[in-house]
Amino acid sequence: MRLNWPICSKTIFAWVMLGYPIAALGQAVKVTQRGAAPNIGASSLTVSATPATVNIDLTAKKESSGSNPINITTTYSNLTLSGNLSLYAFFISANAALTGTLSPSAIPSSSVFGQMTTGVPTSYMAFTQTSPVGGAGASLKLLSQHVLAGAGTSRTDVLNLRIDLTNLPQLPADTYTGTLILQAQAP
Repeated sequence: MRLNWPICSKTIFAWVMLGYPIAALGQAVKVTQRGAAPNIGASSLTVSATPATVNIDLTAKKESSGSNPINITTTYSNLTLSGNLSLYAFFISANAALTGTLSPSAIPSSSVFGQMTTGVPTSYMAFTQTSPVGGAGASLKLLSQHVLAGAGTSRTDVLNLRIDLTNLPQLPADTYTGTLILQAQAP
């Protein structure tokens, strides 16, 4: 995990690797953690995600759902300020959320959808938002929860992923991979 310090904010990254092979019209999502989050004074904020892989079998001009959801656990304690804790998921590029390994073809973030029934996108929404932490037009706010200074808790939410190829031109048979980044931001 990597820590970033905006003014009055603590942020934590968790990485979700997305691999989408179209050759067999199958996909894989890989979730990777970058180690334990360091304590900042008495405050702590961590995000973890499992499993490491989600497969999505793609069919041309159709919607396809992930084979399993991603369980995201957000834990915080002793935050110094009260306010909203937010969790974002984003790709680096809106134009190429996933890219082919053999071809220059790409799947844009607007064709990747996320749903977290206990969070903000209770129905499937495209990764087209611009957030304070992610790529422009390649983000999705997953969670917003009010937290009190000094309090702490842990919650686990389920992120479902879907890829919609109905509006894309025919993609060449390939394995498409990308990285979905999870980042929490607290007051």
